Amino acid sequence: MIPIEAVLLSFLLIAAVAVCVMRRLLASIIIFTSYGIVMSVLWILLAAPDLAIAEAAVGTGISGVLFFVVLKRIQVMEKEHREEEGRRRRLGWKTGGRHVPRYSYNIFSIVACLSFTCVLLFTTSRLPPFGNPGNPTNNEVPERYIERGVQETGAVNAVASMILDYRAFDTFGETCLLFAAVCAILVLLRHDIPIGIYDVFLHEMEEPRQNIILKNMAFFLVAMIMIFGFYVILNGHLSPGGGFSGGAILGASLVLYTSAYGTVRARNFINYKVYCRIVSICLAFYALAKGYSFYTGANHITSVIPLGLPGSLISAGLIPPLNIAVGLIVGCTVYVIYILFSKGELQ
Repeated sequence: MIPIEAVLLSFLLIAAVAVCVMRRLLASIIIFTSYGIVMSVLWILLAAPDLAIAEAAVGTGISGVLFFVVLKRIQVMEKEHREEEGRRRRLGWKTGGRHVPRYSYNIFSIVACLSFTCVLLFTTSRLPPFGNPGNPTNNEVPERYIERGVQETGAVNAVASMILDYRAFDTFGETCLLFAAVCAILVLLRHDIPIGIYDVFLHEMEEPRQNIILKNMAFFLVAMIMIFGFYVILNGHLSPGGGFSGGAILGASLVLYTSAYGTVRARNFINYKVYCRIVSICLAFYALAKGYSFYTGANHITSVIPLGLPGSLISAGLIPPLNIAVGLIVGCTVYVIYILFSKGELQ
């Protein structure tokens, strides 16, 4: 382990503990986002740029934004709760109730964390030595991916050839899980009662920002982020990136646009109907495309889809269009999750 890796790992441990013990939620969120940035650097040092891009977009950008939105909603709810208690006191009503002592939650959290940590440490101690050629993972499967991946899939990026060709069925399941996650969040965060306590919060989310500097900077940043996201998607079979990483970047650009201009303006080009159409078309295309590949491969039938010249943009057979489908699903899902967290409803 090189010294810089040891320093970054030490920072991760300190940050993980600090997130748990910080009494201010804002400070915890800032530390959490810095944790994601350091993780991205570590993935780069470990020669995993695909994970580094995804961690930077999701672990730092999207997750941080969602935490900030939740924090803002909590502040609005606490303000309304304090005002309601004040009204009850003025009217002579009984306020408060039976509260569980705070230390009981702390004790339970400490016990749960220590138990989980012991399980992880025990599991890690039973793993085979890192880098040992005799490890069970070093078998004919990764050798096939590395030695014949370019010949069989046409993709220079070995990660893309694995997740969108050799293990495309797993990727299809993960993509369906994103749609299921949106459905679960919609059920949990929907408004079943009048949204009176959220009026202040929702009004601010709906209204476009009046800061000219924020709007102009967001306009240029959104354009550049979108271009970079499409670049990562379209070059996923040639370089680190692909549908998941590029889709997360696209989703981050949509979130930035909505934060600067408001949800009303963003709804003009992406809403619930548009989201359903995009996800349905992309999932159907993915299922049909890989169903064709599975059928031809299982029956030893030569596919009519050419692999192209490895290293060129138009190559790798079905991998580029599958990357586009996955990227659109991930990007729209990230945006919809942000809207659900901020408003609790889709329109």
